[in-house]
Amino acid sequence: MNFLDREPTSVEKKQYTLANMTKMIAQCQYHSLFCISGGGAGKTWTIGRTLNEQGQDWFLINSHCTALQLYRLLFLNRQNNLVLFFDDCDGMYRSAVHLGLLRSALYGQPDRIVTYHSSQLPDDLPSSFETTSRFIFCANQVPKKNPMFDAVLTRCLVYRMDLSNDEIVEQFRVMSENGYPGCSPEAAAEIVDFIEQHGNERQLSMRLLTPAIRIYKFCTEQVTDWRPVLLAQLQNLGRPTSGTKRSNGHAKDARILKQAQDKFPESVQDQQTWFCSKTNKSRATFYRVLSRCRAEHGV
Repeated sequence: MNFLDREPTSVEKKQYTLANMTKMIAQCQYHSLFCISGGGAGKTWTIGRTLNEQGQDWFLINSHCTALQLYRLLFLNRQNNLVLFFDDCDGMYRSAVHLGLLRSALYGQPDRIVTYHSSQLPDDLPSSFETTSRFIFCANQVPKKNPMFDAVLTRCLVYRMDLSNDEIVEQFRVMSENGYPGCSPEAAAEIVDFIEQHGNERQLSMRLLTPAIRIYKFCTEQVTDWRPVLLAQLQNLGRPTSGTKRSNGHAKDARILKQAQDKFPESVQDQQTWFCSKTNKSRATFYRVLSRCRAEHGV
């Protein structure tokens, strides 16, 4: 992952950290990695790209997998040079049987021995075997207060890749600064401003920008307003954020605005430039914060 003529964004820095941890797995410096983050953080893309860049063969498991299927998968790849990549398999981490198999596959003294004793075990599978496999797990949600799952985590490198709305909006600005086919840079900036203004009540996703651009292009071609359509998308996205977080965000913006006004009392333009440099937010955001503060204080 290369950064050229600018400071990397917060999202890019986190993806770079994840890429470095993935390299440890590819280079056999560790045998397992567990990445936890909300959907759309770019973890699957980052991991897959890094494994490919490292010349590492990998096998993706990204759907329902029974305990017996998991046992077979572990057995068939017990000594392969593959990395087993489990993505979107969150249900496994709530099953005692799955967790028991993973615990055995991830740690042993000295060998990692996996066992499965059942009358349903097919004849082509042994009841135990040794594994030297490497693993990467990605999950959007993980169980809380689950000692068996916690035991799996202690056997892995762990990276919690949480993204705030501010970090996501910052990344959107970088992604859209050159515009898109059928969407000029100015229009793309307006779309991101709209997302920032109306997304406070929801946890944003990195997956939002592409459909937002498509909504804009379609509505523009139909000579209709794109804003109500995108607003409907925002209102049905992700989980609600707390009122406390919104208030804290507004308070922080107001505090930085006050600092800008104290520093440049005679120039709103200088206030705006300084505010945007400190918050990494847009010019439109500055004027929304300014308008809100003026209304609150009656000036």
